[in-house]
Amino acid sequence: MGQFASLFIVPKDKAINKVTNPGKPNWITAHAIAAELSIAEVERLWIRFQQLGCNRDGDLTEDAMKKSDYNGDIFMRNILRKYIPSDGSKKITFETYLRALKWCEQATLDDKIKAIFFMINNGQPINPDLLVKILERVYPQDKKESLQRIAEIFFQIMDPKGKGQIDEAGFKTGVRRLPQQTLETMLGFDILPNEMKERLHKNLQEFRSESAIANDQPSQHNARMTPARGKQPPPDMALREVSEKIWKKDWVRVANKLGFFAQDVEEIQKAYPNNPQHQVYQMLKQWRERDGSEAQAVVLEQALLDCGMTDAAIVMTSY
Repeated sequence: MGQFASLFIVPKDKAINKVTNPGKPNWITAHAIAAELSIAEVERLWIRFQQLGCNRDGDLTEDAMKKSDYNGDIFMRNILRKYIPSDGSKKITFETYLRALKWCEQATLDDKIKAIFFMINNGQPINPDLLVKILERVYPQDKKESLQRIAEIFFQIMDPKGKGQIDEAGFKTGVRRLPQQTLETMLGFDILPNEMKERLHKNLQEFRSESAIANDQPSQHNARMTPARGKQPPPDMALREVSEKIWKKDWVRVANKLGFFAQDVEEIQKAYPNNPQHQVYQMLKQWRERDGSEAQAVVLEQALLDCGMTDAAIVMTSY
């Protein structure tokens, strides 16, 4: 994950810990703003970060990492090593931790597969011996003969030309042969469980629908004069806003929720190559045109919530 670490690590002169610390009341809110996460997400991750052994300054030092239980896991050590900046500080800040986990939640499946490949052998091709060694770490109770057989199957799938090594393209192709739902389950990560996100979405007044608020203070006059929120197809501006928020995420999941099949998505991608944001926008436009009056804002809002894209779902609360 070395090449991805630059997305997480913030330069010293721009780090949020220059203006706050765990003893200040704005520690959570400042990090929420800096990492573009909700207060609830940052509070949850702050608890987890403390459990990892951070110090009073809110940093996870190299010494603390060496003493922790997870230091015995070679994969965990490798991941954490990538997060340590090269400025000599040898520590992981809470801000870096937030940005890394935000990436784990929002990155596309392809980016996650690529990151896993780079984590295994620093981006270098994987040979059979190395794969067996990795399997021995993952399945220490299994016999070496069984692991060698598993490695052979891996290479049959990911190295069909018999080169004796698996490169990034072969690894991605092999992993992508797994069923989409299986991949999403294996690589999915939510900072907050979906049920907690939905509860947050329902309970915060600015996220609530007018119909829900109306149930608290019923008014027949308002019911007659104000159309139900979200019952109209969203305008182009709304679709563009959603596209901007989800094109870097696994937006194909949203397409599936809206009734698009893999072939439909592939046709859109081929029609607008090298422009994923426009692909998302066109997918949403096609959904609106296809479903007509049934393509309501609340339908898109729920699809986004189901995919854990709460920030994009909030856009729909204005329509």
